[in-house]
Amino acid sequence: MKDLIALRYPIGNFEYGKKYTLQDTRKHIKDISELPEKLKKAVKKLREGALDKSYRPNGWTARQVVHHLADSHMNAYIRMKLAASEKTPVIKPYEEQLWAEMEDGKHGSVKMSIKLLSALHRRWVMFLGSLSDEDLEKGYFHPASKRTVQIQEAIALYAWHGNHHVAHVKIVAEGKSISKGSSDKKHKKKGSAEKGKKEPKSKVVVAVESKPKRTRRTKEEVAAEKAAKAAAPKLTRAEILAKARAARKTAAASATPAKTESKPKRTRRTKEEVAAEKAAKAAAPKLTRAEILAKARAARQSAKKAESSPATTDAKPKRSAKAAEAQTKKSKPTKAKVVGIGNAPILEGSKAAVSMVAKSADKPKRTRRTKEEVAAEKAAKAAAPKLSRAEILAKARAARKSAAPVETKVAATQEKPAVKPKTTALKTSTKAPAPKKPTGTAKAPRQAKKK
Repeated sequence: MKDLIALRYPIGNFEYGKKYTLQDTRKHIKDISELPEKLKKAVKKLREGALDKSYRPNGWTARQVVHHLADSHMNAYIRMKLAASEKTPVIKPYEEQLWAEMEDGKHGSVKMSIKLLSALHRRWVMFLGSLSDEDLEKGYFHPASKRTVQIQEAIALYAWHGNHHVAHVKIVAEGKSISKGSSDKKHKKKGSAEKGKKEPKSKVVVAVESKPKRTRRTKEEVAAEKAAKAAAPKLTRAEILAKARAARKTAAASATPAKTESKPKRTRRTKEEVAAEKAAKAAAPKLTRAEILAKARAARQSAKKAESSPATTDAKPKRSAKAAEAQTKKSKPTKAKVVGIGNAPILEGSKAAVSMVAKSADKPKRTRRTKEEVAAEKAAKAAAPKLSRAEILAKARAARKSAAPVETKVAATQEKPAVKPKTTALKTSTKAPAPKKPTGTAKAPRQAKKK
């Protein structure tokens, strides 16, 4: 009998009606703050299957004790807050025995209640630390005991309550619980039956660990899984997933080479390429995209060839530097003229001048277009708006060439230089008149000298 009492009250029974000092209350608040950590350490010492063992005959299991602590201390926190905010409120008791027999109290994971107690006690201790001496003297009325319980006494009660149940868990961990009579045999049978029930749970845990962590499935994956499930409805989920995975891999392997062959990496398309593709698509709407692109490509290549052929005939042949130098040597020597670019004077006929002539021959300098050229280009563009710019320029050039000879003939007829009339007047010269030959009288002295 003494052993049973020691198991039921391992730290002794609580004494109601005592007076507590402020120092006692602080010590009790500290016990409340330390309870979650003490309980966590006690539960860690339990061996496998010990959570469903009782600390005494016909008593709660260690699992039920942990869940009961969470239930009881939630009610205690609310009772104390009611007492601090109202004038002696009447609390509502709860059936703790029935709560412990419910599914969450009997078979729930103890981790949930330990986490709940950790958060609850942090708030509870914060609330208790903010109470004044007057608040500690307030209380609530308990209808079961038919007495008013002060907040000071309630703090002491629940500090004892936490240590009381932690001692029960330690008894189970140390294996000090005793069995007596048939009740213990029933408990043993119950424990063995629950162990048998737990065995398949361990298998489930192994299966979960073996499964790799998967990301969110796509629509294709869901469709493949449904197809595999419809083909073999008696298979397990793991086998269905394996089949669906294999089907997706084969489909992906067959699809990837086709994609790489049919769709080469292309650069950004120009406006002409888009227009050619649209034209090919309009001409044959039932063709595939690859065939439309092939047709558009062929049309663009033929258009480029057509553009390049007239352009080559119109282009002037380039003169090389050697040809320019030879031409300058053949020409007659003249006085050296000073030519240059900007402030740098260059003598005509020198190497610098020859290279300058060669550069100017390589790159023909284009003058600014006249109003007639712009008008001809606009007219060609309006006549054929779908042509490219190169074709429009070629047409405008041809139109200007055909119009140029007619204009030059008209200008030649209108602007002939007037014929200068022949003048009969004698040309006056600025030279001095030639001296007249001396007469016979003037020659006499010369003959005399000779004699």
